[in-house]
Amino acid sequence: MIYLVSDISVARAATAINATVTFVQITTSLSLMILLIHLMPKTNTAITWSLISKTLHSSLWPTILSADSSSSEISGAIVSIVSYLLSAATILVAVAGILLPSGLGNGPLIPAEFRLVNAEYIPDNSPLAYSTTPNRPQFVYGRRRYYAGDSWGGPQACPGNKKPNASEIAPSLVENFNSTPHGPFAMQYRRFFPGLNPVSDPSGAPDVSVLQSFILRNDTFAVEGLIVDMSPTHPGVGFWNQTLPKLPNGGTWSQDVLWLEPVTRCIDTQLTLDYYTPSDDVDNLVGYSNLSLTDHGGFVNLAHNNPTSARTGQHVDLMQRAYVGAVLNNRHVMLALNITRQSSSIGASYLLHSNQGGSIYWGGSTVGGVSSFPISYINDSAYYESKMLCRGHGDHATADGSYVNVECGIFLGPPQRTDGGDPQDYALGSRWSQKIHSCASATRASIQTVNFSTNSITTSLRDLNVTRMTLGGLNVLWAMEKTPLTVAEIDILWGRVDDRYEGDSSLRTVRAEGLYLPVSSSGSVLPPGFPPGGHVTIWDWAHPPPSTDPTSGPDYSGHSDFALALKFQSLVAQDPENGDAQIRNLIWTDMMANNFIGTQTNNTLWAPSFLGATFLLIIRSLTFGYMKKVLNHTSVGRIIVGASDLRIRGQDDDSDSSFADLGDDPGSPGRSCEKEGWGFSTPVTLELGYKDRECGDHGNVLEPLNRD
Repeated sequence: MIYLVSDISVARAATAINATVTFVQITTSLSLMILLIHLMPKTNTAITWSLISKTLHSSLWPTILSADSSSSEISGAIVSIVSYLLSAATILVAVAGILLPSGLGNGPLIPAEFRLVNAEYIPDNSPLAYSTTPNRPQFVYGRRRYYAGDSWGGPQACPGNKKPNASEIAPSLVENFNSTPHGPFAMQYRRFFPGLNPVSDPSGAPDVSVLQSFILRNDTFAVEGLIVDMSPTHPGVGFWNQTLPKLPNGGTWSQDVLWLEPVTRCIDTQLTLDYYTPSDDVDNLVGYSNLSLTDHGGFVNLAHNNPTSARTGQHVDLMQRAYVGAVLNNRHVMLALNITRQSSSIGASYLLHSNQGGSIYWGGSTVGGVSSFPISYINDSAYYESKMLCRGHGDHATADGSYVNVECGIFLGPPQRTDGGDPQDYALGSRWSQKIHSCASATRASIQTVNFSTNSITTSLRDLNVTRMTLGGLNVLWAMEKTPLTVAEIDILWGRVDDRYEGDSSLRTVRAEGLYLPVSSSGSVLPPGFPPGGHVTIWDWAHPPPSTDPTSGPDYSGHSDFALALKFQSLVAQDPENGDAQIRNLIWTDMMANNFIGTQTNNTLWAPSFLGATFLLIIRSLTFGYMKKVLNHTSVGRIIVGASDLRIRGQDDDSDSSFADLGDDPGSPGRSCEKEGWGFSTPVTLELGYKDRECGDHGNVLEPLNRD
């Protein structure tokens, strides 16, 4: 079956419809007037004649037939001009109604007045929502301190608590960071289990998983508890519990949400991993032959001095951190392969083996996909030492908010075919190359204004159109908890606080558009009851240590997802400088969306009120009462029965004769046989209030005048 798609736009369709409606409206009116003249009785009451006169003279027939009511020969200049203007306006309105829609298109939304409307929770029906733990009020916030001195010990007292086993967060800290809806308590884990001990440790234990991947998307959308932006250039998540206003005809509104975004900078190590796909064993496609490391300047041009990464508070130079990681990585690789600057050269290749370098994992899950690489090729201790230098702090750094959490790692870029063949064809015996990059990542919090719009009453999150500004954020007061403990001992609180806490001695505050989140003791396991520290764990999953089996976590390599591999290849091809960083950011955002949920709720939201074009009478120089009297006293019915205030110019004010009495006066023009000329030759004045003075105001009731 073939479907034909019409090229008629909404504007063209509206133009055709308006033209048809205008034609039907005009022809129907003219036809009905013909029927009225033919069928109307010859004798009617005065009120009926008023209605007939109004109907007939408001149609187009007087203009078409040049009747008296449309005559302009001796009507006067003002009346003629106004009549012509009315006719022209009628024609212009009809023409504009037909032609105007043809040039219409989608334009920007212009907000008008605002009003408060009630909002209600709209459940999500996606697979992610069905996998979310219900009964959110059962989630219990808490944290533990396990590290004491130079050795690992039992649970210790957290700041504000004197009980060593207590996991509750101190009430004073809760008050500080709960002063705005954009603090650490605006988020929870998407899936959690009750604590191990309901008395001593009731904190919700998270369940890490990827329930519904969004990494192939490239837009901003709403899911259960979050606003997710999966665009490559500015991904992130906003914590939001979906409460939507009841707008039967749709509308637009905005809401300020706590937004977390990944920030990554990558630098080329000037090393590549080169290999061939198997050419003779079709049953072993995960294997690779002639696996070698090629020097493109990473060895021969390696810096002689150790690079440093200065601690500069919120001014984080991630590119410098990535450079530190690249230098340390290349240096350790040279030691593992027994290479020197003098022995290497541009283009030199070094054959690798599966057990080369101790903790290197050379399996198919690493090579041939977008995967992490250990930053050290010797052993785990060297890896952690190198990572500490790249992060800029050790485990004994003070947890007072002065250190920004930076995660470092070495990554393989997406495979690029180097033999001239189709990069989408993994042919046997084809040659491939993967660049090795050093990346440094951090998490930035901000308050983003998210705009929502819908064309009808919203019953599903899919009906929402979600947009946001991608630059900066609201300039607000941020705070981080100050403690005398080390970063290995405690996860500190952070978030937006009320302005009254600026300068508080127990907090490190900064007024800015965003906040780079502080270092946390969280590692590869999400801290129970403490979602504010979970972003570190997600980075740890994206930057795994060398002893981690690459097959144990979510697979973002592209080995089992050809569409994902193509997307990663296209990101690097479109932006060679930032493509690898975009890959890391998208992986982090996807994992955050699958493991966290927002709790911020508004029972009322600001929504626009679209006002009609209503004109008010500001001054009372013209009233509705005066307009009503003019209409009544110029109607045909009042003139016929003598109840009109139309008077012949020059007639005595004390005369009770109306225009209808002229036929009884022998000297009046009414005795002339030329009655057809009365309307053109007899001046008549409308003297409102004349009958009121003589007979009393009768309003809308027509009563015959006394003709004594």
